[in-house]
Amino acid sequence: MGTFTGTRATSAAQAGTLYETTKMWIRMGGRAIDAAQNYLNEQEIGDAIADCIDEGIVTREELFVSSKLNNPYHREEHVRPALEKTLLDLRLDYVDMYLMHWPTAFVHVPFDGTKRGFPESYEPDCCTGVTGVNWDPEEFEKDWPPPHLDMGVTIHQTWNAMEQCADAGLARNIGVCNTKVTLLHELAKGGGRTPSVVQVECHPYNQQIGLLKYCRMNKIAFQPYSPLGYGAFKGDDEVTVLQNPVLGEIAKQHDKSTAQVVLRWHIQRGVNTCPFSLHENELRQNLSVGDWELSEEDMATIATIDKQFHYLRPDSWYGLPLWS
Repeated sequence: MGTFTGTRATSAAQAGTLYETTKMWIRMGGRAIDAAQNYLNEQEIGDAIADCIDEGIVTREELFVSSKLNNPYHREEHVRPALEKTLLDLRLDYVDMYLMHWPTAFVHVPFDGTKRGFPESYEPDCCTGVTGVNWDPEEFEKDWPPPHLDMGVTIHQTWNAMEQCADAGLARNIGVCNTKVTLLHELAKGGGRTPSVVQVECHPYNQQIGLLKYCRMNKIAFQPYSPLGYGAFKGDDEVTVLQNPVLGEIAKQHDKSTAQVVLRWHIQRGVNTCPFSLHENELRQNLSVGDWELSEEDMATIATIDKQFHYLRPDSWYGLPLWS
C-alpha cells in the first residue's frame, strides 16, 4: 500500500486518515506499507502498526515496511539522523527497505529528532527557513543554481551513508527511487552495495521498458509507484490511464475493473506494485488480482499504448529536467 496523500498544501486527507487506512489495510491482510518522511504522515502509520501488533493482528516480522530519505538529508552526516527520525515516528527498530527518494540533494532543513511527527511549520519541499516558497521554474534558468539545491554533495556520498545505515541494522535493504538507467548503473557498479530495488513511476502510459530490462539483467527489484497512473498531477487536458478505452475493453472481457487489469498487467510483467487508495473496496481489489490472468494477446495490446509519459514532472520542484 502506498501512503502519499499529497503535501500539506494539496492533501484532501484529514488528520488521522492514514492511521485508519493503515489499520484497515493490515486487518484485511495487507502486509507491505510504502511510507516516506516527505509525506509527513509516518507518525500516524507508526501508531497504526503498533496498535495492530499490540492487538495480535500481525507481527513485526510479517510486515514489510519501506521508507525514504528526504531530499534535505543527503549529506553523509544527515542520513542516519533522518532514518532514526523515521524509525521514531514509525515506532520501529528497523525498516525493511530504505530508499533514496530522489537523486536530488536539498539544503539541510533542521528538525527536532527527539519528538514524533513534524510541526505544521515544517515544509521540506520548500526548505523551511531557507526560501520558504514554491519554486518558479522560469527563475531557475535566470539564476542557477536555485537556492534549495545543495551543490556540495554527490549521490555516492549519500549512498555510502545509506550503506552504513544498513550495516548498522537500521535498514534490511536499501534502494533508490526516480532514477534512470545511467544513474542506477553508476550506483550498481560503484564498488559498494548494488541497490536492492528501484522505485519509479510506471503504468501502461509509461512502461519503463529499458529500465525494467536493466533491472532484470542485474537482479534489481523493479517497483512501480503510481501503478494506475497519477490522477493528482494530471493536467486538465490529459486522460488518465484508467480512462483508456483499450484497457476498458480488456476489463469488460474479463469482468474486472480497469484498475484490476492494470495491476494484473504489472504482476504478469514480474514486478510488484504499491497502489494507494483510501477506500476499502479498492484496497480489497488491490489484494485480489492474483487468481486470474491476462492473455498474451491482452499483454501485447497493452504494450501498444505506451507513451513514455510522466504524470510527475519534477522540473518545477527541483530545478532539474530529470526525465530528459
